[in-house]
Amino acid sequence: MSKVFTAEEELQSDIVACQLVIKQILDVIDVIAPVEVREKMANQLKAIDFTGHPAADAVTLRAVQKAVALIELKFTPQNEAH
Repeated sequence: MSKVFTAEEELQSDIVACQLVIKQILDVIDVIAPVEVREKMANQLKAIDFTGHPAADAVTLRAVQKAVALIELKFTPQNEAH
């Protein structure tokens, strides 16, 4: 790779890489984790208190919300999702 990326291209690349890693992690969890562990993961993310925390910017908060939604969506049986 000899191309120099712009800051925006590098950010897009980072996002895609993170999405791929998250997909792999969710697939592993789906196979090995009982329902209680999956619920605990979502609950732990929901319990994060960002008030006064330096990482409490809107983008981080939205990312946590999306992570919770992904965990809940991924592990909700299809007959319960409707």
